[in-house]
Amino acid sequence: MSLFKKIVFTFFIFFTTFSYAQFLPDNKSLNVQSVQRWMQSNRDFSSVMQALDAMHKTENDLKQFEALPATEQDQKITVFLQQKNLLESANAISLQHGWKSVGEYMRLSTKLGNAIAAYFFAEETAKLSDTQKKAVIAKTDAAVLNAPPEDVAFVKNNEKLLKAYIQSYAKGRQ
Repeated sequence: MSLFKKIVFTFFIFFTTFSYAQFLPDNKSLNVQSVQRWMQSNRDFSSVMQALDAMHKTENDLKQFEALPATEQDQKITVFLQQKNLLESANAISLQHGWKSVGEYMRLSTKLGNAIAAYFFAEETAKLSDTQKKAVIAKTDAAVLNAPPEDVAFVKNNEKLLKAYIQSYAKGRQ
């Protein structure tokens, strides 16, 4: 294949993929459609997520990563998955389930996890005295404390939808 054909083919693939991504659903906010997609994706993404766990050596590394803009996160994830020879399969899983990137899936996972943790936190602290609340708050991750109220409300309003996930999360906390 000539160089020109390779370049044309590469541009065709890039723009086709980019165009397709424009029509994918909004996965930035918690809604029934995005959470159902997230639940359906979990099994397929499990090996990719296990590999990505090694990307951050410390909790501080993870926090620095999460503070980056989404495009930079996606770039770092792409490089890491290329090094692990998982990029092709990860991208296939992303497209199969309607994610624009692996990073988008991860960001929604974090958003949902923080909302669920905040939901449980609010339930638990409602039973405590003010002194006990202050002690618990001092030990609680800022991401949980700062979960948007609309995300916590989504979890509360969709507890039935999230029941299996919430139960497994609660078991991990005990």
